[in-house]
Amino acid sequence: MAWTPRTAEVLRAVAAYQLAQEALAGEFAARWAQALAAVEAREIAGSLTELETEYGAAVRESAAASYALSVVFYRLVRALETGRVIGGPGYRPASSLASLWADFNRATGKRTGSGPREQLPVDTRNPFPAEDIARETRRAEEAFREQVADRVAKHERERPGREGSAALDDPALIAWEREFLESLKTGGSGAGGQIVQDGGRDMINNALQDDPGAIGYYRVTEGSPCYFCALMAARGAVYKSKRTAAFGAHPHCHCQAVPIFSRRYQLPDANAKFAGMWREFGGGSLADWRTHYTKT
Repeated sequence: MAWTPRTAEVLRAVAAYQLAQEALAGEFAARWAQALAAVEAREIAGSLTELETEYGAAVRESAAASYALSVVFYRLVRALETGRVIGGPGYRPASSLASLWADFNRATGKRTGSGPREQLPVDTRNPFPAEDIARETRRAEEAFREQVADRVAKHERERPGREGSAALDDPALIAWEREFLESLKTGGSGAGGQIVQDGGRDMINNALQDDPGAIGYYRVTEGSPCYFCALMAARGAVYKSKRTAAFGAHPHCHCQAVPIFSRRYQLPDANAKFAGMWREFGGGSLADWRTHYTKT
């Protein structure tokens, strides 16, 4: 008997996965904010080495968690749509929908679903790329330099009273320093959060290219996405090719790639809403779409 895709269960898993990935970015942002809060604004230039160490460690740890979560999610969605389990890291012999759901529930920290205990047929191919820790380290270093170190250097050059002419308790100076620290928190968390979630997004897009059972992916967004992400979600399925492997995320973006393994997949309601908005728009430039989306 042909396998019937469990589309309702897939959509439940998709919603839980998107929230769990967003939470990982939030955990990183909280850790970065805590590191900044421990430093006085006027002393930040002398604390860059310690801050960079903490920033890089937080990015790598959260990106590793994002990668691991995506492997569990990919394996579960594939089984729900095809009735077969894929090998690779984390595969356990005699896997069933029950065990795959248990792994997913554990990874997300939320009981989203369960399934029968019958053993699933196995596709032994391992499509999952190895986690690229060196690349994540480089990206974290670049993000820290652009969002923190370079901006601190500029801030120090522009600091009022660098020669001692401004009192440290000057209200205007205190407000200026607080605003600067807030900008470092926002910029650093946005760039780092993108790297964190790219740990999972890149894993899925690379696995799709090396999995004969995969068809493509679609984009799932957070509750109120920007105009670009709404447009990307509106296009629905993106069928796999080397040209479509790149996902196109940006800082503070919590969109995720959802792999597709069956032509009988179902898009979340939000994707259908954005597709309807696109049809209403009727065509035009990206700037025109932005205006239309903002006003709708």
